[in-house]
Amino acid sequence: KYVLVFSQAHLDFRIAEFRSVCSLWDIDACCSRDLSPEKHIFIAEFESDICLHRILSRAVLIKAAFELIAVAKSYQRLFEDIRIGSAQFEKYNSSLQSFAIRILSFGKKRSADYCNEIIDKLGGMLPLDKCPIDLENASNVFTVIEEYENCGDRDSSLSNIYFGRLIGYGQSRLKNLYNLRERCYIGNTTMDPELSFIQANLIKANMGSIVLDPFCGTGGLLISAAHFGAAVIGTEINYQIARAVGKSSRVGKKFLTDKESVVANFKQYEIDDRFMSLIIADASRHTMWRCGDNRNDGIFDAIVADPPYGVREKGRKVGNKERKTRWTFPGNHHEIRYPEKTKYALSSVFTDLLELAVSVLVIGGRLSFWFPVFREEKWDDGYFLYRWKKHQ
Repeated sequence: KYVLVFSQAHLDFRIAEFRSVCSLWDIDACCSRDLSPEKHIFIAEFESDICLHRILSRAVLIKAAFELIAVAKSYQRLFEDIRIGSAQFEKYNSSLQSFAIRILSFGKKRSADYCNEIIDKLGGMLPLDKCPIDLENASNVFTVIEEYENCGDRDSSLSNIYFGRLIGYGQSRLKNLYNLRERCYIGNTTMDPELSFIQANLIKANMGSIVLDPFCGTGGLLISAAHFGAAVIGTEINYQIARAVGKSSRVGKKFLTDKESVVANFKQYEIDDRFMSLIIADASRHTMWRCGDNRNDGIFDAIVADPPYGVREKGRKVGNKERKTRWTFPGNHHEIRYPEKTKYALSSVFTDLLELAVSVLVIGGRLSFWFPVFREEKWDDGYFLYRWKKHQ
């Protein structure tokens, strides 16, 4: 058995990400039935440490995982269980291995004196007399995890105490590694790195898969998919965004430079070999993609998107604008002409996206996109549900 400690952020994506990562590695995710947004610590069963290491190599919302040694409601009971099961520590009691003891508290802050007292008691109790102590790079990190009820209240009570051996950490570090402050090229709507990596897990981006972003922008979603090994391609209707020209989105900076581009972002993270192309194109025109003789074959393993909602970025597609009498050339014919862009209704954006997924995704491919929700209003999503079922 293992103890999984989840991040307390983005609770609504916890179960979905965990199941997707388990599905990616063909790991039974039956334990996900017990997951909930209310609790952050769970006990799960896996066949071996290998399964857990694979999950930790992808999961963003898992902070850490531990091999469960004992669990109790009080320290008195925990110490007793450790004494009874002292034989299981024999494999760690070697001069070739080192150990350290840590304490984590969820739901209540604990002083350094309190933590040191618990660590001293455990240190004198564990049968590891041959094993040297290494506080910086220990072979085995034994950890006490305190779980409190009524988190944040002064009267919060200790509900469970877990004692385990650290297996590893999740991929929460990626949000710092790919932070937007240090990224070469960003825009007004560049996705938060942590959310983009969660989305990459939802579509199961991996080595050998091909991922499309029809509303590519500065490539924020594609960067996360490429990090996990996927070959990525994007389309963008806005020439200035696609070619990185014009005003900069950074505070205190007026204009973009020739050093800023979507390609530069991929080169910055040394994943440019997975960036196939950025095409200036209209996402509503699906005929640009050719699936060969058999349309059921599909092209892409996944589609990932953050469509324009009309708040920071307006929805646009190729089309004729409504003519105005004051225009010099009211007609549609010009000697040198660039495609005009017209308004792209929000409802059409998502129905077109579903139709694109039906036409270009391989069987079993995944579509993941962001959808704006106004909690104060009731949205009738029956139309979108109908359109989706129609194409299934």
